[in-house]
Amino acid sequence: MNKLKFKNKNIRLIVLIVSFLIFMYVYIFILLNTNIIFKIINRMNNKYESDTIIIYDDLINLVKINDYKDIKQINTTFVNTEIIEEKEIKIINDPIVYIYNTHDTEKYYLPFVSDYSITPSVKTASLILKDYLNDYGIEAVIQTKSINDYLKKNNLDYKGCYEASRHYMLSEMKKYDFKILIDLHRDSVKRKYTLYEKGNKRYAKIMFVLTTKHKNYKKNEVFANYLNNYFNAKYKGLSRGIMKRKDVIFNQDLSNNAILIELGGIGNTLEEINNTLKILSEALNEYIMENNL
Repeated sequence: MNKLKFKNKNIRLIVLIVSFLIFMYVYIFILLNTNIIFKIINRMNNKYESDTIIIYDDLINLVKINDYKDIKQINTTFVNTEIIEEKEIKIINDPIVYIYNTHDTEKYYLPFVSDYSITPSVKTASLILKDYLNDYGIEAVIQTKSINDYLKKNNLDYKGCYEASRHYMLSEMKKYDFKILIDLHRDSVKRKYTLYEKGNKRYAKIMFVLTTKHKNYKKNEVFANYLNNYFNAKYKGLSRGIMKRKDVIFNQDLSNNAILIELGGIGNTLEEINNTLKILSEALNEYIMENNL
């Protein structure tokens, strides 16, 4: 009988110890999670502008918020909120770069996109450049209206292309104070003259065209030299240099930072164009920061 009582006491003791351990585990778990919740709430109340909030809506779409106050502008049907690491926020302001294509029908080589019935052109290149600039917080406007439509409407031949692009540009300049004007073209020379290779990557060579026909061209020359030097410093041979012309203004009289760019040739692929545009966006970002544009 005494042995039975002794065993019962041991069982009760074990049960008490196990119960206590379970209670402590649950308590610590709740405490830790409560602290996490309070940290999130405190950070949101303090409105740390250096944080990026990622919000997933009920359709599992990703939405990036630049500022906590922007949450009010988003649909309230969110199911999950996550705060990621602190980093500098790139604020998109009014556009300062205008990208246009005076010869907007110039096309590139087809591989990689032909299966989707897409023919890459200088317009495609403009969209890629705009996207890269956005990554730096630089907003750009792309000229999307048809040059050919303007020529037909005004009974002009192909020589009137620069008049057409100028007309569209002046219309946009009434809305925005553009600091840089880029006329993106594709050269007609053979692939062997426009292909550049470094490491395992291929690029489309780039050339800058500068007019000397107007009195302020020297300011544009500073811009052209900067871009050309940037390419030569990092990718010697990728730039084909600066071509000076005195027969056509190329609308470069409208800005102190206007340039015509021959990006690749008819034989370059979209992948090669993309690789060069990434470098061009880096150069433009550096130029904008250094000159406080």
